[in-house]
Amino acid sequence: MNDFHVIAALLPPCYEPRLRELWPRRPQELRLLEGRPVTVRLPGGEAALLPPLTQGQLEEILQRACRFSSYAYQETLCQGYVTLEGGHRLGVCGFGVVQAGQVTALRSPTSLNLRIARAIPGCAGTLVESLKVSTLLLGPPGAGKTTLLRDCVRLISNGGQWVGLADERGEVSAQMGLDVGQRTDVLLNVPKAEAVMMLLRTMSPDWIALDEITAPADLRALEQAAYCGVKLLATAHADGLEDLQRRPLYRQLTALGVFDQAAVLRPDKSYTLKALQLPTDTQNGRWPGGSK
Repeated sequence: MNDFHVIAALLPPCYEPRLRELWPRRPQELRLLEGRPVTVRLPGGEAALLPPLTQGQLEEILQRACRFSSYAYQETLCQGYVTLEGGHRLGVCGFGVVQAGQVTALRSPTSLNLRIARAIPGCAGTLVESLKVSTLLLGPPGAGKTTLLRDCVRLISNGGQWVGLADERGEVSAQMGLDVGQRTDVLLNVPKAEAVMMLLRTMSPDWIALDEITAPADLRALEQAAYCGVKLLATAHADGLEDLQRRPLYRQLTALGVFDQAAVLRPDKSYTLKALQLPTDTQNGRWPGGSK
């Protein structure tokens, strides 16, 4: 099943003709809210799919995403998302059930955010030439960090180095449905920190790559990998180095010194390569492509 049919199969049939019309414009995400039209985010703008969705339709979309077995997806649902075939991610908002301070269930969805994953081979062609040292990919949501990470992994791997990919949510490799290189070992559905340590112990990687540094445990694992001489490639949500330093977790990350440089991305797909220890820019460039 191709990406269009994966996405269209989730929605009520009335939306398929308009979605098919918009598909050549490379939609980046679909916002689905109760009582509102579906908003399709496109490069450079938005479009709407009518009529508005009902709460019952949102529930049905979520059930389809879970293949009508929400129990099988309970762990990721409790984190607010479901990963679909092809690496697409459905973010979920609704009514949480909390026990002992932990989310144990998410019910009655009120809004969904479907982020569409795409591989864009060659989008990292310029950047990968500068990946001689550990590099952090920074950018706001929609800047294309995951797309760029995926292609960097592919190019590094096909260039002769072994990459260990800690793909916790299966989005980078699309559960191995997308090309991430001939010398890439992919560890799926394992928390990032644990995956980094497992790859480090068992696969002898030259590089370890992961998407979205989000927890102190990630920092400890990356520090250990760096001490063992492995180069690191990762993404983080930040709109530049100043924004990075405003966030306590990322201040700790930069203080560790495990990343030598950062590629700061923008929604227009431009980037600036900066040394993390020094404030001076070292390179400017642009990569072509879409979201995720």
